[in-house]
Amino acid sequence: MSELGGTSVEPTLENIKAQLKSFPYPLYDNDVFIAVLQFQLPFMIMLSFIVTAPVICKDVVLEKEKKLKVGVLFRC
Repeated sequence: MSELGGTSVEPTLENIKAQLKSFPYPLYDNDVFIAVLQFQLPFMIMLSFIVTAPVICKDVVLEKEKKLKVGVLFRC
């Protein structure tokens, strides 16, 4: 530092100047992935339940009609 500045540098706190930034990277404006997730993920979850619920109901009704499963009483 003394070679670049041309003067002698004493290691005191008065000679040290520091500046800090709160974020080392610039802020992002808009994230497309988050926007897609906000609208598509709930829709996909709803569709998955809409598809599986009728299939399960159909299987249960078919099982009851053919009397394939006999109810078991649980004793405590």
